[in-house]
Amino acid sequence: MRILQLIKYFDFGGAENHVRELTNSLDTKGHDVFIIGEKGRQVDLLNKGVRFISMRLKYIFIPLQVVLICYISLRNKIQIIHAHQRLPILIACIVGKITGIPVIVTVHGRTRYDLRSSISRKYCKKIIFVSQYVLEVSARYEEIKYKSIVIPNWIAVSYNQSEKNPYSISYISRIDKKHSAVLLLIIQKVIYPLVLKFPMVTFNIIGDGDFLTEIREEARKLNNEFKREICIICGFIPEVRKGIQQSDLVMGVGRVALEAIECGIPVLSINQRRMGTIISTGNYFFYKNNNFVAVNNQPPDEKSLIDLLSNFFYQRLSWQKESLVLKKYVDEDFNQLKVMFTIEMLYEEILKSENSNKNVVH
Repeated sequence: MRILQLIKYFDFGGAENHVRELTNSLDTKGHDVFIIGEKGRQVDLLNKGVRFISMRLKYIFIPLQVVLICYISLRNKIQIIHAHQRLPILIACIVGKITGIPVIVTVHGRTRYDLRSSISRKYCKKIIFVSQYVLEVSARYEEIKYKSIVIPNWIAVSYNQSEKNPYSISYISRIDKKHSAVLLLIIQKVIYPLVLKFPMVTFNIIGDGDFLTEIREEARKLNNEFKREICIICGFIPEVRKGIQQSDLVMGVGRVALEAIECGIPVLSINQRRMGTIISTGNYFFYKNNNFVAVNNQPPDEKSLIDLLSNFFYQRLSWQKESLVLKKYVDEDFNQLKVMFTIEMLYEEILKSENSNKNVVH
């Protein structure tokens, strides 16, 4: 098959990581794969056989970029367009309507955001959701359910293990406005009382973004107060798994939580909108079905976070044992070969359906 993946940014993030791994897997299996998106650090991690076309997708350039992508798609005899993120999804659906190339989209975030346009909902052949919950609570559920399917992101199995740093907490994300609110809460109000109880605590922040300067300044103040580096700003790390494996606890949702569990590291489900619990064998299936987000919970607050983290450290050895059981669950449920086979079969199903319709018309 000749497949075009369309994404807005190709730096580091959940959707970007997924597209890179999907594309490399498709290339390894002998498919011809193209990516269009804004060039980022993911490009260096692509297989040599993958063709990357740099294009900064912007709303004001939609007419021009639709023409360009139509030309690229027809010239390269693209058979399937797979789009990720709101603007690429919209552009892909317009291109699909013009060229007749079937379009599949993946909703990595919220339906009301990624599928805001009626064009996006109408002119795609299939919609992949990474979370059952996001599909079911969609205000457009009745409109799109017949073309929707849930396929979770996969995770590669980790074999290399790094030595853990005891009492080490890691928060891994793009450091944007949303995540900076959680980070500031933790640095300014949570870490100080934790260190008084557990003097070995360190807080690692992995990632970069527009708000990293502000976070660095708050970390500097905290470190000066204790006269040691408690809050460690790691910035961008190409191979984030090593940072995960060295942690006692990882904070995050979605892809971050999944990677941490697969590495055998305990996870606290938390983002700017929802604070959950430590993921355990008792609640794993709930979190799995909701992309590891504590749906319907309240935002994080100072007291709850301090209490939860304190209880975790009191029982850290028990949680380490629990995490090894969860790793087995994830290795089975998010198996790369299983998920890859499902996506590949979806592509083939769409192409067969399109060819069958053409034959009927003729």
